Amino acid sequence: MGTIWQGAAILMLASLINRFLSFIYRMMIIRLIGPEAMGLYEMVFPFYSLVLMIATAGVPVALAKLTAERAALQAWEKVRSIFRFSLLFLSASGLMAAITLWGLAPYLTGKVFADSRVYQTFMVMLLALPVVCICSCFRGYFQGLQLMRPVALAQVSEQIVRVASGLFFGLYLLPYGVAMAAAGLAIGMVMGEGIGLLISVLIFWLTRSLPKPEAETRSSYWAELNPLVRLSLPVMLARVTAGALITLEALIIPRQLQVGGLSVAEATTAYGQFAGIAFTLVYLPMVITVALSMAMVPAIAEAQAKKDFTLLTKRCHQALKVTIITGLPFAVIFYLLAGPLCSVIFATTAAAMALKMLAVGCIFIYLEQTLVGILNGLGAVRAVLLTTIAGGVVDFLGIYFFTPVWGIGGAAMAVNLGCATTALLDLFVLVRHTRLGFNVRSYIYMPALAVGCMVMGVSSLWFALQVLPETWRLLFTLLGSGLLYFLILLGNGVIAPLHFYLIMVRPKKS
Repeated sequence: MGTIWQGAAILMLASLINRFLSFIYRMMIIRLIGPEAMGLYEMVFPFYSLVLMIATAGVPVALAKLTAERAALQAWEKVRSIFRFSLLFLSASGLMAAITLWGLAPYLTGKVFADSRVYQTFMVMLLALPVVCICSCFRGYFQGLQLMRPVALAQVSEQIVRVASGLFFGLYLLPYGVAMAAAGLAIGMVMGEGIGLLISVLIFWLTRSLPKPEAETRSSYWAELNPLVRLSLPVMLARVTAGALITLEALIIPRQLQVGGLSVAEATTAYGQFAGIAFTLVYLPMVITVALSMAMVPAIAEAQAKKDFTLLTKRCHQALKVTIITGLPFAVIFYLLAGPLCSVIFATTAAAMALKMLAVGCIFIYLEQTLVGILNGLGAVRAVLLTTIAGGVVDFLGIYFFTPVWGIGGAAMAVNLGCATTALLDLFVLVRHTRLGFNVRSYIYMPALAVGCMVMGVSSLWFALQVLPETWRLLFTLLGSGLLYFLILLGNGVIAPLHFYLIMVRPKKS
């Protein structure tokens, strides 16, 4: 089995490739198909994600934690048993969800969504539900065993197929209208998920052998129900809460923009720019936090099962430190260079204000994801549920009241407040569970010093390079300021290159 940092590095690489492909994909959609089609797609996708969270019921996360705990104790027959039960449950729930929504589709698309043209996209996305549910079981199993290569391979293959087929069908169906073009994007998503499942099943078949001690007896499905439900139900409720919030954002933001004076088409376009441009950029650093969150669940569960609390706190510190020192420079760049980034990449500056506003609180978005992975690994799933609800309430109220007044910038402000609420509460829960202490120098003083120097570096370089074309000016400013930030952290000891090499390139067994 791989170690935590080796697995995290593999997932980071896969996530980096996926984010890059997604970034290029969205850029090409905005340029070739238009933000209105992106807006229709983005209206449906959060609802699809919400249904998927309900259908999977938190089982993949619970499966990963239970698999990691049992593997640490060499209880291999129990590992097989929990996987079999999870696969049966997820197969049935995915199929039932797709069939139910197929019948409700005319009502939902006509009454719930702000734009009824989402019908075709909605119907196509339903085809992916059973596929993703089954695939999530295999990924949870691989994650629990800390076998991150299969997860990474399936994710990258899925994204490649999604991008290629989504662009093809989106452009092919564009002459038939914006609604059909958005449905073409959904076709690409379905085809990508299908490839991901195919690869996951193939890898499982090739690597399915586990040690089989003669003393172990096979557990019944009913014996696995209690631990699975105990962990998965709060995880599901927390994820459903987060998914419901994203769905409400997709439903309420366009409506509240209309309350503020925009037309239906203008509101759809503005939301497409917000979700398809501003959030696309803000999500780029999540190549790291997504990998850390996935790696933390089995890693923390393993350390907890072995009662190795020194290792547990060490892993918590490492994950939080990596999140902070990688998230801060992106926040600076998004705030200071919002206009040039949107202009160079997406050929529009319409989303610059929303991006600048999101930059103010994006560090909380990154911290929230890492902290949720740690807390799920600890089994503090009920606490995650409560903090997610608290942040969701703040987010919803902010969107409802701020958006009509300040437009899409008000929606961005609300998202910041909601994420900050959840992240700070999660941090409080983590400290209470682990008695985790913090090195103020490494977590606050030195990163703040590096960020301050980076702000001056960005401003100076952008001014000094004004004779260059905007694309080259932006590129050299990003490279120069990023190098400055890295060298400052290297100089004050926050980043140790030899240590980084040992844990990320040549990890030892932990």
